[in-house]
Amino acid sequence: MPTYTATGLVLHRLNLGETDKILTLYTREHGKLSAVAKGARKPTSRFSGATELFTLSRFLLATGKSLDIVTQCEIQQSFPALRTDLARLARATYLCELLDRLTVERDATTSEELCDLTVSALYLLQRAEIYPDGIVHAYELRLMAALGYAPVLDRCVRCGQPLERRTVGFSPSLGGVLCSADRYRVDDALPLSHDAVLLLQTLLSAEPEALLALNPAPRTAAEVDKALRWYVRFRAERDLKSADFLDQLRAGQNI
Repeated sequence: MPTYTATGLVLHRLNLGETDKILTLYTREHGKLSAVAKGARKPTSRFSGATELFTLSRFLLATGKSLDIVTQCEIQQSFPALRTDLARLARATYLCELLDRLTVERDATTSEELCDLTVSALYLLQRAEIYPDGIVHAYELRLMAALGYAPVLDRCVRCGQPLERRTVGFSPSLGGVLCSADRYRVDDALPLSHDAVLLLQTLLSAEPEALLALNPAPRTAAEVDKALRWYVRFRAERDLKSADFLDQLRAGQNI
């Protein structure tokens, strides 16, 4: 069987038979793909570590009839700090589910960019202490931008006019902010303060160290949470299981 190499993250895994796993990988070279890791569920398997969620590895794969087969792997990063903290684990799982949901198999158009973006977000999540949701929201915005769905944040998406320094709106269906007048003319408009608009703009463009230093007011953070929750839901065309779980954690533990 022909073989090829790929560097990728494990986004999802599914048990197959008594000892195997089907992996959903997102690779820099080939985009998203599915492959079987034979014997990966055995305690002594050399694949067991590399088949954990959001583990980054270098894979050697053989082309199969229906699914490719993992023949060798070398772990490059397992993100241990994300695995020992439930809040970080929930956020990392959400990032991977979101990438899986918004991409199709074997589309390498932006695969290098998306893989590197996701790996960078996981690295930052390990370090985030003040505002970990800032890393999540920055990832959501930049993932959308890479896929061609960047929301309009610098002017009214409906009339094109500059935004006022007052409460405006955000429309998931139109894909951006609305001026104070047009927010009342769009059915799905959510209220958004000036501070929330500035935070969204920062999340989309700030350097990593600046993201780690963000500490928005709770009310501003809640507005951004709600706007992006509905925007992601609109683009994904459904709720994500990991997003629901993350919402429950935030509500119950204030994380």
